[in-house]
Amino acid sequence: MAGGAIIVIAFFFGLAGGVVGRLKGSSFLIWFLISACIPFFGLAAAVLYRYESLEPEKHCPRCGKTVKLYEALCTRCGTELNPGYTEESSPAVHGPEPA
Repeated sequence: MAGGAIIVIAFFFGLAGGVVGRLKGSSFLIWFLISACIPFFGLAAAVLYRYESLEPEKHCPRCGKTVKLYEALCTRCGTELNPGYTEESSPAVHGPEPA
């Protein structure tokens, strides 16, 4: 009987951790597994985890996919992204420089 209760508790901790992780922009499945395997600490980690959606982003100059600012390669086309490249510093945004 106690084994069934532990499984139910682990499932609900996993569910809560997965939902919190997904709301913060991360993977539901990863946080579900972490929170189910380590119930109290996994849920606490999911709650304290940073929001992925608040991280600065940029667009790939080749395919236009939105990627995180810290990424070195585009995950869609494999283009190497310059560390200093942002939309604001792109010549395409400002147009050609005056002569």
